[in-house]
Amino acid sequence: MDDTGVTARRAVAALDELTLLLGPDRAPVADASMDPITLEQWVEDGLARLRDILAAHAGADAIPMALLAVELAEIRSAMTGERATRRLDGLLRVQRALARLRAVGSVDQMLVKAPQVLCELCGFEVAMLWQVKDGRTTPAAAFSKRDPGFADKVQRQALKRPSMELDPDGVEGEMLRRRAPVVVHDALNDPRVRTDLTRLAGISSYVAAPVMPEGRVIGFLHASTMRHDDIIDRDVLWAFAEGYGFALERTILLQRLHDQGERIRELVVATESVLTEIRQAGLQITIASDELNVAESLSPVRSAMMSAPDSRIHQLLTRRELEIIELLAHGDTNRHIAERLLISEYTVKSHVSQILRKLQATNRTEAVSAFMRMTGLAP
Repeated sequence: MDDTGVTARRAVAALDELTLLLGPDRAPVADASMDPITLEQWVEDGLARLRDILAAHAGADAIPMALLAVELAEIRSAMTGERATRRLDGLLRVQRALARLRAVGSVDQMLVKAPQVLCELCGFEVAMLWQVKDGRTTPAAAFSKRDPGFADKVQRQALKRPSMELDPDGVEGEMLRRRAPVVVHDALNDPRVRTDLTRLAGISSYVAAPVMPEGRVIGFLHASTMRHDDIIDRDVLWAFAEGYGFALERTILLQRLHDQGERIRELVVATESVLTEIRQAGLQITIASDELNVAESLSPVRSAMMSAPDSRIHQLLTRRELEIIELLAHGDTNRHIAERLLISEYTVKSHVSQILRKLQATNRTEAVSAFMRMTGLAP
């Protein structure tokens, strides 16, 4: 028997003794199989009652109560330590479980393996994963340590009701509103619960948590220890659900990047094949300028500009400004220039301002006229 079981039995014995001292109307009758959190609260309540009585009580008959108070205080301390140890152990188990899932590398396997890893490494006996899409929930995967065929049973049951609309009054609706996990103590009688799957799993209580990376709920996890599931079980599942959500989103992103990379590689291969066919046909492709624009036949303005590389215009204007003044000479607007050079209209306006300043022109017409004179194209 583990330390938790020993402490629980010790607590029940102390509470039974408290009932004998105070009477059943002043102390509850405890059971070792009850929820550990509730049992711990009863110990705390019993200790508080004894303290109140001892504060106003003296004499030899107070000795048994004082001894019982000491016993309850020691039990409470042991329970607090066990609870902290159990919570820490749960978080360490979650880290190992998430590490195993991150190594899977496939979205489909991430979905299938989540309930299995949750049971094998995090202390649960039964687990289910639900996917959420378009306001409906669908069973995605299930696992049970005690029933190897549980996943198949869930799938067969799901065929009867492939998906369900999210019920705002159900357990999932509550988690969706609160963005928080829940504990379901009476799963067979709770009206918020889908009892067909609960009975199929053979559980009387469970914990549930939303899978919500970046605040967007994409699924729900249900899990049970097959005993009295409590807030520590809930918090362990919550920690797993948080990490699992981010790990799943990461795997989805990596798979998309891989698929896009494959499509790009296929496109490159297809392009190379077409270029090879073109070359074999004796055709030539000319790539113009470092912006990868396809070259057109040189206009008279560009021919004149390129034929006089030592003219003063080359000393005044940058290469980009020469391209823009040439297009201005053709009568292009800023918008057309931006589209042709693949730059913003704001950048074009900035270049035009620099051109006007360098050519000492007050407007575009004067700038074009100065450009034509300096390139020898003016009449």
